[in-house]
Amino acid sequence: PRALHRMRVSALLPLAALQRASRLSGPSLAMSTPSGPTLGTLYDMPVSNNGARARMILYYKQIPPEEVAIVSPMALGGLKGEAYTALHPQGKMPLFVHAGSGTAIPESDTIARYLCSALAGRGPALQPADPLEAAKCDTICRHHDLYLAAYQSAMYKAAGGPEAFPPFGPAASRALGIQELCKQIRVLELYADAQGPYLLGAEPSAADCAVFPTAVFWMHMLPKFEGVDVDAAMGPRLQRWWRHMTTQDPIAIKVRSEIGEALGGWDEKGRWDNILGAGARDGAPGTVFDKILAKEIPSEAVYEDDLVYAFRDINPVAPTHVLLIPKRRDGLTQLRFASAEHRHVLGHMLGVAVPAVAAKEGLGAYRLVINDGEGACQSVFHLHMHLIGGKQLTWPPGA
Repeated sequence: PRALHRMRVSALLPLAALQRASRLSGPSLAMSTPSGPTLGTLYDMPVSNNGARARMILYYKQIPPEEVAIVSPMALGGLKGEAYTALHPQGKMPLFVHAGSGTAIPESDTIARYLCSALAGRGPALQPADPLEAAKCDTICRHHDLYLAAYQSAMYKAAGGPEAFPPFGPAASRALGIQELCKQIRVLELYADAQGPYLLGAEPSAADCAVFPTAVFWMHMLPKFEGVDVDAAMGPRLQRWWRHMTTQDPIAIKVRSEIGEALGGWDEKGRWDNILGAGARDGAPGTVFDKILAKEIPSEAVYEDDLVYAFRDINPVAPTHVLLIPKRRDGLTQLRFASAEHRHVLGHMLGVAVPAVAAKEGLGAYRLVINDGEGACQSVFHLHMHLIGGKQLTWPPGA
């Protein structure tokens, strides 16, 4: 990519030699060559926010490519290639390989800590010397890794596919992932220094390097989702920090440009066109069920939780006839439009709500019906399940 071309690149061992070495030496691989970097190689791509965390440290400390080369994982056959996974078993970015020992250092936080230690005395410290300030820095970095980066896939990962999204990190659905990410951004506001302009105060730190690239992600992606207010999530401290980083700090500006160009490529390729809540939105007309959920039309509730509402059918065909509907339709006008995006709500309806209704109604046997389309007698185009029981049912149910 053009953005990668502007990043620092250095000579590497031929791929075949790297593969042979990885099979012999396991997680450690010698990278020392006459023309290679003196400290090591960072395997990374411009779009990687976690990799940008390490890049920011190198840029702040003005480390030239002769010391640390930044190279695409494709040089080792890609993230899932044999040579790369021998060094980073998770097949993720970034990866740092030490030039002298060949030691492989995976994971952005570990790489960041190593670079700050190995490059101490070069440029800004980034790791505070004061124990209390160091604890604040670690708190923000920890918050980023556990509670921000954990949910970021909800912003851009396509549903389904070989990696089986959802879930998105700990979130069972995209909507829950986006909701939790915004919540954790609001928590980050509490940790940000009251005066700024950086997260810890007057000087940049490893906390800024951890959070800023991910903030580039959320500032680019969250506005694509219907109903998401990024400004409300950020808060005044983070908004001031963002303005400073994107207008006054040359390192942050550089990194934003690197990530931004790659994200622009995603935009051009229609990355969000089929992502629920972003490019894919529910544009079908509302139904009577929306009015029932809004309490504009009365209903007799049988069961309710965060995802599902169940109420009695006004024209029952049996002593027990309950309708179960998802509170968020999200394009589920009919069952035929279900996708991997709807895995959580459909599983919840079948595995949680239906058994709860059956137990509450004292049903030892029941029938669950989903009509799909007018030819199947669907009259309300908001997916719903009919739970029918309380008498001996016959088969076939009718035509």
